[in-house]
Amino acid sequence: MKIGKFKLNKNFKPYIIAEAGVAHYGNYGLAKKLVDIAKYSGAHAVKFQAYKTDEFINKKFKKWYERYKIKEINLNFLRKIKSYCKKKNIEFLCTPHSETAIEWLKYLKVPAFKVGSGDLGNFEFLRKIIKLNKPLIISTGMHEYKDLINLKKFLKKQNFNKFIILYCCTVYPATSRQINLNRINLIKSIFKKNYFGYSDHSNNNLAILGSVFLGASIIEKHIAIKFNDKRSQDWKVSFNKHDFLKMNEKIKNISQLMRKSEKYISQEEIGQKIWAQKSIYIKEKKYLNEKLKLKDLKFMRPGDGVHCSLVKEVVGKRLKLNLKKNHKLKFSDLKK
Repeated sequence: MKIGKFKLNKNFKPYIIAEAGVAHYGNYGLAKKLVDIAKYSGAHAVKFQAYKTDEFINKKFKKWYERYKIKEINLNFLRKIKSYCKKKNIEFLCTPHSETAIEWLKYLKVPAFKVGSGDLGNFEFLRKIIKLNKPLIISTGMHEYKDLINLKKFLKKQNFNKFIILYCCTVYPATSRQINLNRINLIKSIFKKNYFGYSDHSNNNLAILGSVFLGASIIEKHIAIKFNDKRSQDWKVSFNKHDFLKMNEKIKNISQLMRKSEKYISQEEIGQKIWAQKSIYIKEKKYLNEKLKLKDLKFMRPGDGVHCSLVKEVVGKRLKLNLKKNHKLKFSDLKK
């Protein structure tokens, strides 16, 4: 499998992604500097994140809505930064967090798509990306054993095999105990025929090097310009250009980072589920006895309502009462 011109392998020469994310704070000048850091550090690709905040996060989830709103970018911003990446001879990648962003990246003809851990169980979202038939990189932070199995079943049902599974621990920053790098072996046992990789949320490079030892074909690590910033948590798990370069230099001098294999995620990571996952919401006002259709629903953070993975249990049900636009659905709203 190739991402751009790079052919993935299992020869301890992973594809290195510098995760710029939203560390540009919506500023094109900062975005260019992030590209420069990625290039200087020896990364094969630099990856950003794109979304329309109103599609991504409920406004009532005020803290996170405001945090992401100030970092929102548009298609023109992405077009310019992709052009700058081409000038610097580094691959441009991007994670879409909303459906509009998928269309943007389709227009930009990205060589691959990345889906973040927060879209756990959001199979309708995955289905839209799969239809584009590009390599798909899937992060699995917060995925318990059953979630990994469900993901495998879904991808098999779609007859789609052009994917790479990244192990990830969604804690900022994650300790060695929380990471439990041996969970990579669980992923390898489930997705036996596929490439795998590691997306790091620690504040050092030990787990990265250990994952390469275990055969990771992709490594993803955050980069940043601004540190100790209250508007962000990504800086806690980010490298500057010097640390990222050192990581690349050490990538073949790896050491083991092992713990007993477990099928369970840590209690700390379970605590991240509410803010990072998505619930089912009503798009427009609906009325008593109306039958819900897939087109009537949308999926937004936080994940404290009916989980997006339960959409099949909702579609086709009739309503007990009138529901307002943007209502967070409850099973008690539905007739049996």
